Amino acid sequence: MSHPDYVISELITHAAPMILIDTIDQYSEDALQAKVTITEASPFLYDGSVPAYVGLEYMAQSVACFSGIRARNADQPIREGYLISTRRLSLNRQEFSLGETLTIHVSLVHDFGDMSSFDCQVNKDETMLANARLNVYQPLEFEGTNLRELG
Repeated sequence: MSHPDYVISELITHAAPMILIDTIDQYSEDALQAKVTITEASPFLYDGSVPAYVGLEYMAQSVACFSGIRARNADQPIREGYLISTRRLSLNRQEFSLGETLTIHVSLVHDFGDMSSFDCQVNKDETMLANARLNVYQPLEFEGTNLRELG
């Protein structure tokens, strides 16, 4: 079940139809768990499946949700974020199938203010389907202007 306080469209700078995460189930000061179910309406669905490399975007959007919750909890504006690098990406499958519900786990490893690193996984039940370390950059605001308003 989705955490009732977290509306994904209010936490990240993406807009429909490119919001790929369905729900946020858990949040703590150093981790987040989200879910996505592959449906007929899923972006990137082709011939009954979504390519496994889209799991990288599931992980990135989960990191964005984590950052959005932290900003909201600190009464700060939501900031634009950029995936700078991916290390040790492992895809243990070619695709995610129609009807599957995937759980995305992201854990904060390093926080250097505007640069952060996260260990991430995409799982189905107890099976890890993809994992990576994501390095992200969130620039500071420009002269009090929310970056969301610029783009």
